[in-house]
Amino acid sequence: MDSISHKGVVKAITDKKIKVEIVNKSACADCHAKMMCGAADMKIKEIEADRPPCLDFSVGEEVNVSIRYSLGMKAVIISYVIPLVILLVLLLSLPLVLKNELYVGLISLATLVPYYFIIWICRNRIEKKFSFFVEKI
Repeated sequence: MDSISHKGVVKAITDKKIKVEIVNKSACADCHAKMMCGAADMKIKEIEADRPPCLDFSVGEEVNVSIRYSLGMKAVIISYVIPLVILLVLLLSLPLVLKNELYVGLISLATLVPYYFIIWICRNRIEKKFSFFVEKI
């Protein structure tokens, strides 16, 4: 598996970018009993992808949006794994210094704020590394 792809519909086109709307479904979103269950989850997301110079697209056209699998894993590591490691290290080490569990929990959670703030500051640099690609169906 070298890429992760989703079908979507072209919503807007510029010189260098294409905005594609994809429908993100949970595993049970297509189930016939989803109205009774309440567990079905569908979200509409808008993705901005690089526009290939040699292909012409039109608004409303159905396309595939993809990203390299390694970049998807890198995004998971940045957004979930590193914060989890930070949280666990602090939750396991701070009780050696502090005796109050409330302070340990609050300090551990508070340290994630600067981490995500740094990610937010570096979002433009990160965005350049994580680029989506569009291809015709």
